[in-house]
Amino acid sequence: MQTRVSFILIFLFIMLLPMRVNSQIVTGAEQMDQYLPLLKGKRIGMVVNHTSVVGRKQVHLLDTLLKREVRVVKVFAPEHGFRGNADAGETVKDGKDSHTGIPIVSLYGDNKKPSAAQLKDVDVIVFDIQDVGARFYTYISTMYYVMEACAENKKEMVVLD
Repeated sequence: MQTRVSFILIFLFIMLLPMRVNSQIVTGAEQMDQYLPLLKGKRIGMVVNHTSVVGRKQVHLLDTLLKREVRVVKVFAPEHGFRGNADAGETVKDGKDSHTGIPIVSLYGDNKKPSAAQLKDVDVIVFDIQDVGARFYTYISTMYYVMEACAENKKEMVVLD
């Protein structure tokens, strides 16, 4: 009987431990004090999409970093595009961001992995894509290819979430 009561109490403690009153999720992108020092004075490439936002106003991480004078030189766009404008399976094209003028390189379609030439002007890649991991999406394979390209080209990579 004692063992059963102890087991139930331990089980309840474990189940209730994650529950907190007024708890709030803080994304990696919002924890700038943790990663901004890694970006200072470097040329930044970003692998981001429409889920890469900061704060209650949901400001895109690219826009947030530019306001903080981080030197973002290139955006690599996964499926659905960098600002989430492409439908599932739709071709994501290279181009320039209409908001910032920063070059966009598609990582969806024929080009799934950044080339040495595409990484030449980049020191650090920041990867920030929210993904629940409940199904097999292209985002995890995009992260794999980018990690592989960074390792091959001796580039740093920071994964926020």
